Amino acid sequence: MNELLAPTPGIDARLVSVLILVDGVRDSAEVNRLAQEFNLPVDALEILFHGGFIDRKFKGSAAAPAEVKTPTPAEPVAPEKATATSKLEKFNALYSYLVEETRALLGLRGFIHQLRIERASTLMELKALIEPIGKTIEKKHGFEMARNFMRESERLAVAAIAERDI
Repeated sequence: MNELLAPTPGIDARLVSVLILVDGVRDSAEVNRLAQEFNLPVDALEILFHGGFIDRKFKGSAAAPAEVKTPTPAEPVAPEKATATSKLEKFNALYSYLVEETRALLGLRGFIHQLRIERASTLMELKALIEPIGKTIEKKHGFEMARNFMRESERLAVAAIAERDI
């Protein structure tokens, strides 16, 4: 959490994106699948474990997905520089999704959540709101609706954070 909340992360932005996926709910296979989907490093869980960012019990079930080409030392993975426009677009996509879904699914019950979304000025602040909103959606509409909301919100958050410069 300290790494995620730091103004300037000490690790590669792509690893930060994987670290965000490690939320205590997903298992390592799910994190690996999402990392592969977003073209994040396939050995990210190993790197995060050895760096002390994730717990041993999470790492215990980590297995790199099959048929994924791991980068060799000759081909280093360099983060791409994101333009200010693309970062803003990704932030706005997550922001808009949270506002629209909160309004549509929760109505007046989501008013406090909408105020918190509007006050959020960073990606990490928006990311922190996903779980509480998801729990409120689960109470009102059930697990399936909440899971769909959480999945799409996490996808947008990871896409936005992966665009961040280091």
